[in-house]
Amino acid sequence: MIWPTKKLGEIIELHYGKGIPKHDRKPDGKYPVYGANGVLDRSDKYLVDGDAIIVGRKGSAGEVTKVSGKFWPSDVTYYVLGNSKINIDYLFHSLKNLNLQRLAVGVKPGINRNRIYELQIPLPPLAEQKKIVTKLEGLLGKIKEAKRLRAEAEEAAQNLLPSELHRIFTQQHSNILQNVGMSDSPSKNKRWEEKELGELFDITSSKRVFKSEWETLGVPFYRAREIVSMAKGKAFKSPIYISEGLYEKYKKKYGVPKTGDILATGVGTLGITYCVKDNDKFYFKDGNIIWLKNKSGVNPIFVDYFFKSDLLRKQVDENAGGATVRTFTIKTANKIKIPLPPLAEQKKIVARLDSLSEKIKKLRTYQSQTRSDFTVLEQSILSKSFQHSCLPVSGGRI
Repeated sequence: MIWPTKKLGEIIELHYGKGIPKHDRKPDGKYPVYGANGVLDRSDKYLVDGDAIIVGRKGSAGEVTKVSGKFWPSDVTYYVLGNSKINIDYLFHSLKNLNLQRLAVGVKPGINRNRIYELQIPLPPLAEQKKIVTKLEGLLGKIKEAKRLRAEAEEAAQNLLPSELHRIFTQQHSNILQNVGMSDSPSKNKRWEEKELGELFDITSSKRVFKSEWETLGVPFYRAREIVSMAKGKAFKSPIYISEGLYEKYKKKYGVPKTGDILATGVGTLGITYCVKDNDKFYFKDGNIIWLKNKSGVNPIFVDYFFKSDLLRKQVDENAGGATVRTFTIKTANKIKIPLPPLAEQKKIVARLDSLSEKIKKLRTYQSQTRSDFTVLEQSILSKSFQHSCLPVSGGRI
């Protein structure tokens, strides 16, 4: 059935929230203080008592929050109470459907309530409003539950690789290859060695490049943040370069990272690694990044996976230097201990972890797509429940 439409200004009143003094704000206060996008503080004082809807007026303008009981709406909000014309839950879903954010204007986005008043919504009798809310919340509840299950699945997917790395690298306690399901000859009871990284790599850093030598074009020059992006496989454009001439000079005199070398962050998020691939051509900042030059024939991807394990993370956290700014130094890196199977087993483990990583990547891509599907479905349900709205007019103060 098509119900008659009414302007919101004929149905509701948007009241201005009120600023609350600092001395009245308490982290353990009895009542919530609402900002434009939810609870921003608490207080032992309240301004409103009842069922209401908070509408963001400035900042997160147009956000809508349903509240009950005693609360304080801050001065960046409007609030609206229920009345005899409209069910508060029906109004809440109507406002959600109207996408009030589109009305926001200004550098710090704000919404004029007169523009909201001009919007129209279908207004059936109260009894019908309640029926619509019951049906709508039943459908939205199913979507909410699906989102919860999706979040659990995403968390499980995120933990798959760390769990497998933990399983593999903590075998140092039993130190038997057959326990990770990799050994061709379980009966031979082959044992893993334990090596320090300093035995496997020449660990150093780059030669200093001064800021005055940075260029806007040339050979990419990476800092720790770029190494983190590369480690995560994120596409980015280097903001800093050095000249071809300087690169060739350092390449000839000191060497540059080559395939199979590993770079590890020494500041910020410590021990994030990038394994250098074929045709990589770049230089990097001294001090911020540690350079592991492969000298032993160890599989570098195996070591790169080890750097992603909680066993490595524990060693980094225990040995990181610096009182205020924690650092992962060359000295620390040399003493990091790694459980090391024979090279053939390293390759098998890498192949297994690569396969798992690829499956996880595909799974998370699919999960991301279905997450957006839920949002589209939710919007579609709201849209079909409230078919009538119109563009607002301007005027009045925000």
